[in-house]
Amino acid sequence: MPNLKIPYNIRQGFYFIIPQKDITDRLPNKFIQVVRHGKNVHCSSLELASLNVRNKSAAAECFVRTELCLEGLIDEIREDIGILKLLAEVLCLLDMIVNSFAHTISTKPVDRYTRPEFTDNGPMAINAGRHPILETLHTDFVPNNIFLSEASNMVLVMGPNMSGKSTYLQQICLIVILAQIGCYVPAQFASLRVVDRIFTRIGNGDNVENNSSTDYLTKQLTCTISSQRSLIVVDELGRATSSSDGLAVAWSCCEHLLSVKAYTVFATHMEGLSELATMYPNVKILHFEVDLRNDRLDFKFHLKDGVRRVPHYGLQLARVAGLPASVIDTAASITSQITEQEMTRMDANCEEFQSLRMAYQVVQRLVCLKYSNQGDDYIREALRNLKESYASGRLT
Repeated sequence: MPNLKIPYNIRQGFYFIIPQKDITDRLPNKFIQVVRHGKNVHCSSLELASLNVRNKSAAAECFVRTELCLEGLIDEIREDIGILKLLAEVLCLLDMIVNSFAHTISTKPVDRYTRPEFTDNGPMAINAGRHPILETLHTDFVPNNIFLSEASNMVLVMGPNMSGKSTYLQQICLIVILAQIGCYVPAQFASLRVVDRIFTRIGNGDNVENNSSTDYLTKQLTCTISSQRSLIVVDELGRATSSSDGLAVAWSCCEHLLSVKAYTVFATHMEGLSELATMYPNVKILHFEVDLRNDRLDFKFHLKDGVRRVPHYGLQLARVAGLPASVIDTAASITSQITEQEMTRMDANCEEFQSLRMAYQVVQRLVCLKYSNQGDDYIREALRNLKESYASGRLT
C-alpha cells in the first residue's frame, strides 16, 4: 500500500487513509473501524487505537504539569509584578514615541510639523493648522488658523454645508490632543494652554435603544459643559428641533459659555447667532469662503473673518434637488424679508455696542502683547499703533 497515509484530527486521533484503488480484494482483519469516504477508506487498528489512548493521556499529563509550572512561576514573580508592569508601560511609551511620533514627523517635510508652545493662561494660537489624517489623503488640503484668548474666548464658525466646518472643529481637537501627549503638531506655529478636558458636540444621530432623539442627545451632552480650563467644540447645536427653539437654545448656551470664559469654537448654520458679536465683544465671527458662480457653490475651504452670507445657498440646493420653481421663488421672497429685518436689527446693535466692542478689542491686543515673546522695541511700537488706531476709530 504505497499511498497509505496516517493523518490526525482531534476527534479520532491518528487513523489510516487508504485509496480504494489500492484495495484489490478486501482489507485484512487487523483493520478496524472501516468507513468508506469518497474514493478513500478510513480505518484504524488495535495498535493505533492503543497509541491514540496513550497519546491523549500523555498530552493531558503534559497540560497538568505545564499549569503547575506556570502557577509556580507566577507565585515566584508575584512580588515583582508592579515592576514588570511599569517596565511594560515604559516599553510601550518608547514604542509609541519611536514608531509613531518619530515616524509621523520623519515622513513629512521639515516644515510640516512643529513643536507646540505652552502657556498657563495665554491664548490658543494655531497658524496654518491642518487635519493630521485628511492631509495624508488629500495633497491639496487647505490649512486654517485659530486664535482664542481671555478677551476673545468664543469663535462662531459659519458657512454652507460641505464648506469644511466639521473638519475644522475636528482638526482643532486633534491638534490639541497631539500637543498634550507630547507630539509635534501639523501646523506652522502653535501656542496652547493646557486644557483639563475637551467637550465636543459633534455628530447627528438618534439613540433608539434609550428612546432618545438627536435633539435630546445634543442637549444632554451640552449639559456637561462647565469648566473654564476646558476646550469646548460645538457643531450645529439646536438644528434638530424647530428654528425658534433651536436658535433660542444655541443663543442661551453661547451666553452661558461666555460667562464660563471657556475657550469655545461654535459652528452653526443659524445666521441669527452672528448678532451675538454685536452685543458681546469677546465673540468673533468667522466664515468659510464660498463663491457663487452660475448658480453653483464653489467651496474654497478657507476661513475668513466676519460674516459673509452666501445668498440663499439652501434654495440653490433645493433647485438642484428638483423642487418646483414656484416653490423656490416663494421661499426666496420670504427669506429676503426675514434677512432684511435681521440686518436692520444688527445695524442698530452694532451702533449701540460700538464703544464696548472697541474697548474689548484693545484689551485683547494688550493680552496678546502680555504673552508675546517679542522685544521691548516691538511691543512699544505695537502699543503706539494701538493707541493711534483707537483714537481714529479704525480699530478692527
